[in-house]
Amino acid sequence: MFLLKEIDDLFNNFAKAASAPNNLDAKTKALIALATSISVDCVPCIKSYYQKAIDAGASTVEISEALAIAMTVAAGSKRAKYAPVIEELESGR
Repeated sequence: MFLLKEIDDLFNNFAKAASAPNNLDAKTKALIALATSISVDCVPCIKSYYQKAIDAGASTVEISEALAIAMTVAAGSKRAKYAPVIEELESGR
């Protein structure tokens, strides 16, 4: 067993509560979860949330846009983090 049953149950309840429609509808939450799955590189999550997004009414164009946003944020993060490092290294030549 990966997690103690009590901890696993707490996680499952948390995940269920977080994904339930509330202020955001099910489609929006599924798209956020899918985009986040790309960012954290979780293939099982990508498969699960892709299907949840489709089931919630997301089009392939909406999914594509959500994934593009996730990839942009990931790439922008690397640029913001490492551009100053490269600039520092280049100025030290």
